[in-house]
Amino acid sequence: MHSPGAAADDSALISAARQGEAEAFAQLFDRYHSMIHAFAFRLCGHAADADDIAQEAFIKAGRGMQAFRGGDFRSWLYRIAANCARDFHRDAARRARLEEQSAEELRAAGEERPGAAAGIAEALGSLPPEHRETVVLVYFEGLNHAEAARVLGCAETTVSWRLFRAKRQLKTLLSRHA
Repeated sequence: MHSPGAAADDSALISAARQGEAEAFAQLFDRYHSMIHAFAFRLCGHAADADDIAQEAFIKAGRGMQAFRGGDFRSWLYRIAANCARDFHRDAARRARLEEQSAEELRAAGEERPGAAAGIAEALGSLPPEHRETVVLVYFEGLNHAEAARVLGCAETTVSWRLFRAKRQLKTLLSRHA
């Protein structure tokens, strides 16, 4: 499947890719993409998810070419893809839990007050964009304040401040719908 001659050819391509030659990395991508995609598919069982995992693996490999210290390039790619698959599954499980939790909260709010879910969505939509993004990242996506700060490109204290302001605005907006 993987011949010794390919490994020697890989080392020239790897060396060139480490020097920033995009064409060399493109050749490595062409050579290994189907293998990594098939591996990802076997791990997750869904073609679209395998596409995402393989893509992320090659993005990380491209960014990390300087970190490759020699040895078997194919094994290095497999390790990156396996880590990407683990991250993907962990994130998917977290999203599923949060979606279920959000759905339960919205169902409960809807049972308490008809139209509450629409009121919540409307109130959230009326927040300033930076407050809405912060609320969604922390309360719907489950990020902690430090993670949200990295995503938003601001200080962690700014995230806390935005959440404080957003909660106050939401409380006012939702009390009008009560």
